[in-house]
Amino acid sequence: MAVAKSNSVITLKKPDISVSVKDISVKSDFVFYTRLVLLYLLNVVDWLCTEVLISSGLFVEANPVMKAVLNDFFLTLTVKGVLPLVLIEICAIVYRAVPEGESNTVRFIINFGIIAYFFVILWHILNFVLLFFHF
Repeated sequence: MAVAKSNSVITLKKPDISVSVKDISVKSDFVFYTRLVLLYLLNVVDWLCTEVLISSGLFVEANPVMKAVLNDFFLTLTVKGVLPLVLIEICAIVYRAVPEGESNTVRFIINFGIIAYFFVILWHILNFVLLFFHF
């Protein structure tokens, strides 16, 4: 709060703390796109961890869809690298197309994916511990 003196009269001026809707929208967009990047990075970490664990010879792929794909590098790259990018771009297009505040479905899907990958990565960490200690 600023204080100004003028002819023996003290006036108090309130600081301007207004936040525009545009500022909130920019922050919301930043959070949304950060979650998209996080989702893709978790996907890549899952892919790399799976490849390392399978290459040890002590683990097998539990996902029947990915089990058929893992033998061909370019098919794996398409399924684990390119296809998720396309899906993330579709989410970004839908997010930009709907009015602010009405993209709850897209946000739910992304948050669900992040939580699911979180548990998959935890499972990989447990498997790496088992691999390290040769249980």
